[in-house]
Amino acid sequence: MLVERKRDSILLFILGLGLYGLTLAPTVLWGDEGYWQLQAVTGHLQASAGGHPLWVLIAHLFSKIPLGDIAGRVNFASALFGATSLALAYQVIREAGVQRWPAIIATLALMVSHTFWSYAVRAEVYTLTFAMMTLLVWMGLRWYNTGQLFYLWGGAFLLGLGLAVHLLIVLYIPGLLFLMWRKREELNAKGLLFSLIALVAGTAPLIGLLVRDIQAHGMNARQALEWALFEFEGYSFRTALFDFSARYFGSDLFQWTAFLVLNFAGLAVLGGITGAFKSRDILGMDKALFLLILYGGVWVFAFPYRVGDRYIFYLPSYLPFTVWLACGFQWLEQHLTDRIVCAERSWGLRIVLAMMLVAVPVAVYRIGPEMVERGLTFRDTRHVPGPGGKYFFLWPPKSGYYDPRRYAEAVLDVTPERAILLADPILASPIRFLQVVERRRPDITLRYCCWDIQSVLAEVKGQTVAIADIYPGIYPVDWLRQNYAIIPQGPIYILQPLPGNGFKE
Repeated sequence: MLVERKRDSILLFILGLGLYGLTLAPTVLWGDEGYWQLQAVTGHLQASAGGHPLWVLIAHLFSKIPLGDIAGRVNFASALFGATSLALAYQVIREAGVQRWPAIIATLALMVSHTFWSYAVRAEVYTLTFAMMTLLVWMGLRWYNTGQLFYLWGGAFLLGLGLAVHLLIVLYIPGLLFLMWRKREELNAKGLLFSLIALVAGTAPLIGLLVRDIQAHGMNARQALEWALFEFEGYSFRTALFDFSARYFGSDLFQWTAFLVLNFAGLAVLGGITGAFKSRDILGMDKALFLLILYGGVWVFAFPYRVGDRYIFYLPSYLPFTVWLACGFQWLEQHLTDRIVCAERSWGLRIVLAMMLVAVPVAVYRIGPEMVERGLTFRDTRHVPGPGGKYFFLWPPKSGYYDPRRYAEAVLDVTPERAILLADPILASPIRFLQVVERRRPDITLRYCCWDIQSVLAEVKGQTVAIADIYPGIYPVDWLRQNYAIIPQGPIYILQPLPGNGFKE
C-alpha cells in the first residue's frame, strides 16, 4: 500500500513538473512576479509580512543555476514546488481515507486548476506556500491515524518554519487544533512540550531576521508588530483585513463562487460539492469536520479581504475541496458505476473522466480571454502590452511569453537620457529588473505612480518626464491633458507642459 502510494506520488510529480516545465514563463514578468524575480536574484531578505524570506532565499539559490535566463530560473522554482504540491496533495487524499483512483483523478483536477497552474509557471510564493500547507495537513492526518508523536512535532516545526514563507499557513491552525482535541486522550505534557519546542525552533530563523530588521530600522514595539504582521514595502494592508460589509456580501459570494467554478470547471466542481456532502460517510465524522474547518478558515479570511488580487488567497481552500472532489468520485464509483458499466469496463470510464477533468478546464481557460474581449467578465481586467497581453491573466501557460522583456527593452531604448519615467507597478517591474540585474540605462529614474503624480511632477520641474501608459483606470489622463502635451514616443509618452498653462496642483 505505501509502495503504491509512493509510486503514484512520484508519477504525479513527474506529470506535474512536465506540464509546468513545458508551460513555464521563460523570462522576466509583469507586476508582482517581476518584483519577486528581482528580490530573488538580489537575495533581499526581510521579515515584513510581505517579505516571504524563506521563499526569497530558496528562489535565490535557483537563480544561481547556470542555465538559461536568470528570471526563468526563478520561475522554475514555482514549477518544482507546484509539482511537489501535487504529490503531497495525493498523499493527503489517501491519508484521509480515499481510494486510489479517485485520489489520482482529483489530483489531476488540482493540477490544471486555474490559480494553481497560473502560479506554478511564474515567480511567486504561492506554490511553496501550498506545498508547506499540504505537508502540514498530511502530518496532522498522519499523526491522527498513527498516534506517532514524530508527526505532531514535525507539523509544529513546519508551522513555525512556514511563517517565513507566508502567513497564510496560520489559516490551517484551527483545523489542526481540532484534530488534536479529538485525540486529546493520546496527548500528554511531554508531547505538548516537545511540540512547543519544535514550533519555537521553526520560527527561530524568522525571529532572528525580525530582530535584525528592528535594529536596522530603529522600530519600536508597535512598529515592529505592524512590520511583521501587516506591512509590505511601506504599505500596510491591516485595514483591508476582515473588511466585511453586508453591502458587498452578494458580490463577494459571487466572486468566491465564480473563481471556484473557474478553477474546477465542469464535472470537477460538481464532484467537489457532492464529495463535501458525502465526506462523512467516506472519511468519518472527524476528518469530514477537519476538512470543513480548513475550508471555512480560508473562507472567513479571504472572503472579506479587500485587495485587488484577493482571489489568490482563495488558493488554500482548494486543498480541502480537492479531497472533497476525490470523495465525490469515490461515491460515484461505488453507487453509479456498477449500474452503468461492468467492472471490466470501469477502466475506460476512469480514463474518460480523467480526460474530461483536464480537457474541459483547459478549454475554458482558452476561450476566457476571447469572452473578456467581448465584454463578458465577472471582474475588472486589464490587458498588458504586447501581442499576448489579453492572455496573460486568463491563460495559464506562459511558454514563449517574452512580451514583458520586449516591452522593457523598448522602453529603455526610447526614454530620453536622465529622464524621470513614471510607471504603475505592473509595467515598472520588468523595467526595474533590466535596470538592476542587467545594468541597462541606470541614468533613467523609475518612479511608481500614479497615486501621487501631481506631487511628483511638482518636484521634477525642468526635467524630462515620461509616463509608461495612458490607461485611464490607473493614470489620470484627463488631468494630464489639461496641463501637458502627451507625446507618444515608442511605447511611452513624453509629458511637455502646455505653454501659458503651466503646472496646476
